[in-house]
Amino acid sequence: MDANSLTGLLLILLAGTCSGVFSVPFKFNRGWVWENNWFVWSFAALLVMPWAVAWLTVPGLGALYGGNPGGTALVALFGLLWGVGAILFGKGIDALGISLSLLIMQGLINTVGTLTPVLLRDPAELLAPSGLRMLAGIAVLLAGIVLFAVAGSRKAQLQESAQRQSAGGRRFRTGLLICLLAGIFGPMINFAFVYGAPLQQRAVELGADPVYAGNAVWSIALTAGFLVNAAECLRLFRRNGSWRNYGQRRAGGLAWAAVAGIVWYLSIMLYGMGGSQMGEAGATVGWAVMQSVAIIAGNVAGICAGEWRGTTRHARTPMVAGLACLIAGIVILSGAM
Repeated sequence: MDANSLTGLLLILLAGTCSGVFSVPFKFNRGWVWENNWFVWSFAALLVMPWAVAWLTVPGLGALYGGNPGGTALVALFGLLWGVGAILFGKGIDALGISLSLLIMQGLINTVGTLTPVLLRDPAELLAPSGLRMLAGIAVLLAGIVLFAVAGSRKAQLQESAQRQSAGGRRFRTGLLICLLAGIFGPMINFAFVYGAPLQQRAVELGADPVYAGNAVWSIALTAGFLVNAAECLRLFRRNGSWRNYGQRRAGGLAWAAVAGIVWYLSIMLYGMGGSQMGEAGATVGWAVMQSVAIIAGNVAGICAGEWRGTTRHARTPMVAGLACLIAGIVILSGAM
């Protein structure tokens, strides 16, 4: 592994950690419902931070986007699709908790986001030694996801009283469906990165450092995603009257939700930087490593938050086995670089 790939890998490991723990600050906003946290998060993560960073790191943004309207529109389309996934992602966390929801959603996002760019570029790459190693790593990661799903189902059953087991089971199934859909739409942000390559190349031509060229993609893709997320939050504000909750925890609540947004944006920015350093492997192996680290970090955050408190060995054993599979999968994938 050369120096650039190693630097890229380290950045992606940090990106995965940020992605896994970004939602922890939401737990401090008691009295707020999903849309209260998510609207502030969206404003910080999808609008303010992307444009602030792009303005600081990419010169000539107007000329960049105006000179390639087709590429800009394609990136925005992927951003809109990802925005749907982001809404489902936030609701998945609310439905199943940090540890289990992140495991399911990040697992699917990992698999779809890793394999699709290769299949679109050249399916024959999967038959090369590095491609076979990547497939093996993904298989191990999926085994970990299955084990975590088993652990989460057992945890849900244990934590529901006998009178509420039926309702708890329905809640788990509904939450599981939300997480599965989020996992399908979630990789669209990686497609924006892959198909935003012409914008990144043009950004370098205009004077941007290649490491920061990905910021030209995130500003467009995430703004498109913001439109979807903000619209959903406003709909819920009108339906539930939940905008009044901002009066209960104004400064502190806004700060915690904004911190969650900043941490999440750092994850996507660091992924772009690391992926640029890793070359073609960034959008495949780098994506898989980032999402796997996010799963591990999210699970650790869930444990620290007490989400597994009171469970038995019957539930914890597959969780530990799943964690071992994820770590093994990351090691295998790192060797495919």
